[in-house]
Formats: sequence, C-alpha cells, structure tokens
Amino acid sequence: MSVTLELPDDIGLRLLQDREHAEPSLMLELAISLYREGKMPPGRAAELAGMGRWEFHDILVKREVEMPYTKEMVEEDIRHAHSHL
Repeated sequence: MSVTLELPDDIGLRLLQDREHAEPSLMLELAISLYREGKMPPGRAAELAGMGRWEFHDILVKREVEMPYTKEMVEEDIRHAHSHL
C-alpha cells in the first residue's frame, strides 16, 4: 500500500535534502507512534520500522517510550510469527 502525505513546503524541502534517510526515519516515527498508542504490537512495529525487534526495543528504551503490551498484542505477535514460519 502506498500513502501520500501533504506537507508544508519547507518540511518537504528538508526531507528532499536527505532522501536517503527520510523514509526510514519517517517509518520509524510512525512505528513508534502506532506502538505507543497501542495500535500495533512491538514485533509488527519493528517490522514497519525496518529493523529487528530488539533493535526497535532499544530505541524505545532510549526514548523512554512507555511500552504497553496487552494480551491482544501478544496474540497478534504470535499469529504474525506463525505466518512467517
């Protein structure tokens, strides 16, 4: 799936100046936000961010992101892991 965002010109220009890092950085921020809001379990959020689960976990710890991990998230992580076997 592809998503298009409308950004103010000054922000768009800044992102264009560092294209190589812009998309991975935005994906990481999206993954952190979705995880923080309880909308995505950590395994899926790490995948969205393009990194391993423990690397993502380390970033959450460094940023002091509270880590809500509900029963539903555990179940989704298990289903996701089984689908990748």
